[in-house]
Amino acid sequence: MNTKTISLLIVVAALAGVGGWFAAKHSTTPPAGPASADTTRKIKFYQSPMHPWIKSDKPGKCTLCGMTLVPVYEGEAGIAISADMITLSASSAPAVGVQTAEVLRGPLVRTLRVTGIIDDDETRHRYLSSYTDARITKLFVHTTGVEVTAGQPLAVLYSPDLLTARQEFNTLATTASLNSQPSTLNSSLLAAAREKLLRLGLLDTQIDALATAKEVPRDTEILAPLTGTVVERSQTAYEGGYVKAGEMLFAIGDFKKMWFVFDTYESDFPALKSATRVDVTVPSLPGEVFTAPVAFIDPNLDPATRTAKVRVILDNADRHLLHRQTAYGRVVSQSPEVLLVPRAAVLFTQREPVVYLDVGGHAYEARHVKLGRAGDDAYEVLSGLEAGDHVVTQGALLIDGQAQIAHAANP
Repeated sequence: MNTKTISLLIVVAALAGVGGWFAAKHSTTPPAGPASADTTRKIKFYQSPMHPWIKSDKPGKCTLCGMTLVPVYEGEAGIAISADMITLSASSAPAVGVQTAEVLRGPLVRTLRVTGIIDDDETRHRYLSSYTDARITKLFVHTTGVEVTAGQPLAVLYSPDLLTARQEFNTLATTASLNSQPSTLNSSLLAAAREKLLRLGLLDTQIDALATAKEVPRDTEILAPLTGTVVERSQTAYEGGYVKAGEMLFAIGDFKKMWFVFDTYESDFPALKSATRVDVTVPSLPGEVFTAPVAFIDPNLDPATRTAKVRVILDNADRHLLHRQTAYGRVVSQSPEVLLVPRAAVLFTQREPVVYLDVGGHAYEARHVKLGRAGDDAYEVLSGLEAGDHVVTQGALLIDGQAQIAHAANP
């Protein structure tokens, strides 16, 4: 074969190769697809494998975790969705900021902050009244707030009825002392006369002094029945003024013991009954705290406010606490050990309180619970949880929102 023939064969081969490449480039025949592609079944929708409630009629990414949506074909149910179970991806859990806490047993601590007043001890409060019509001839206490001692004269009265009763008793007592063996009748008359003076407001010490007096004074002293502070005085109690029978002259209160009195609602009764102490402060003594237990809870509720009066008895020997001043109380109660769930874990978005239980793998189960008393940081759990369970304390509201969306999408 000569050189010319060889050159012609090379040119023909090159043209054939170029022609084949050009034909392949412009061919309209589709290339064979992957063997795994299913072209016989119809796709119903696309679903997120991590968040099954995320669905779309087109391919794409999950709007929560970014995972590729998987197709669900006709005849398939897709990924089952539980109304009580929510699963987060490993990347979305930190973004939500989920934090959990353990359900434990312990004492339920409750603190109440209340406002009330400082009042005097009602068991040590006395009214001094005029038992007959009388005229005030001398007044020793002119203003309220005066400290008096038991037996101290407060005023001097002139009353004809009281003078007559005192004279009768003095006469009977003198007669009885002169007779070595007084008759039964005289003894009875003397006892009746003494009882009459007691009803007219005289003290035993005054009656005893009258029994041995050689002369009965015209006027009668009104003595303080106890040591305390004059908290009220009659507007008519002036020297030379007349008072009617039964009219109050003075009111005396013993300030060595004071009452802190405040109102409370029915819902606070359990905390008050288990209160260990009440810390009381007043604006006039910054930094000083008076501590005492709850002494009394009034069983009668105010029909208008639906509150009850609570009493705390405070020592006031140094007279630092003032009558009728405003005071603030901090009531601390502590119950025996109960099952406790953090308050931050409880949601009230449904008919019953609900918490989200961490079941592992970024999955959280909605758990309805029955609650008892409320504490400062926890609720008492009556049913629905057990000690050792871990509940969501931060991010629970976002998880609950996703659960609501999922439930609405798949009722």
